[in-house]
Amino acid sequence: MRRAAVTVLLGMLVATPACAQPAAASPDDPYEASNRQMYALEDGLDRTILLPLAKLYHALTPGPIGQGIHNVLQNLSEPVVIINDVLQGRLKRAGRETLRLTANTTAGFVGLMDVATPAGLPRQDTDFGITLGRWGFKSGPYLYLPLIGPTTPRDMFGLGADTAMDPLNFVSYPDRVAVAVSKTVAGGLDLRDRSEAQLTALLADADDPYATLRSVYLQSREAAVEDNDSAPALTPLDIPPASQLTPPTGAEPASAAAEDASVAAPAAPPPAPGSIASVEHPDPDAPVVTARDWRPALAAGAPAGPTAGSAA
Repeated sequence: MRRAAVTVLLGMLVATPACAQPAAASPDDPYEASNRQMYALEDGLDRTILLPLAKLYHALTPGPIGQGIHNVLQNLSEPVVIINDVLQGRLKRAGRETLRLTANTTAGFVGLMDVATPAGLPRQDTDFGITLGRWGFKSGPYLYLPLIGPTTPRDMFGLGADTAMDPLNFVSYPDRVAVAVSKTVAGGLDLRDRSEAQLTALLADADDPYATLRSVYLQSREAAVEDNDSAPALTPLDIPPASQLTPPTGAEPASAAAEDASVAAPAAPPPAPGSIASVEHPDPDAPVVTARDWRPALAAGAPAGPTAGSAA
């Protein structure tokens, strides 16, 4: 999720903190002056109306109630995701999303429970704006609109197409208008409530929150178009060879210390041949010895090394 990020979430957010000093003009944002005005207007709407409503929604839908509503909203949006996966040529993903929709609608009690994610079918979000990007359409200039947030002409057209593709909007059934309005309102409040912590972490320490949000939104949308959600490659550690390592100041080199220790501690006399001490009894907890000096044994008249019958 993950997408990590913040693709559709930031595309549909409805509020941000007030902006700081304007940054340098961006070639992707030719309407920056008016966008910043809309950004400031949105901040006022958020502080006085949207955020209090989102907090009230959170208080009225505690714990599993809010999670169940969130799951139902996601399940209702799955048909649009499946259609876009097919239009993008991502047939395997479309198949997984179809299995996810089937599992959550049946075993998940019409989507109240997300049984697909624990079963290895996580949600893969997409929309028609990403579909247009996959088809080669450019995003166009960056826009910031009240009640929509950061967007582009391509994503605005994609939002309209997604609305038209939603079966709930073109299938005839009783109280269709009431269901559509309820879904839109609940979806907006649920998104605003769940995005609060993410927005705070993203913009709290930003010198220019407007420019930060613009950069994150544009980069995340292009990454979604390119399907570039893999983990970044880690830079290999450049560790110098042991011969180039310099010991700390005042520390004695290891070779010199070992030589002094060998001089200070005389070697223990070798065990007499045939004695119990001369028979090796390896300790399973002792470190593995890869070499042994047999010269003291030669001086005492013992064999030069272990033979086939030395352990007998």
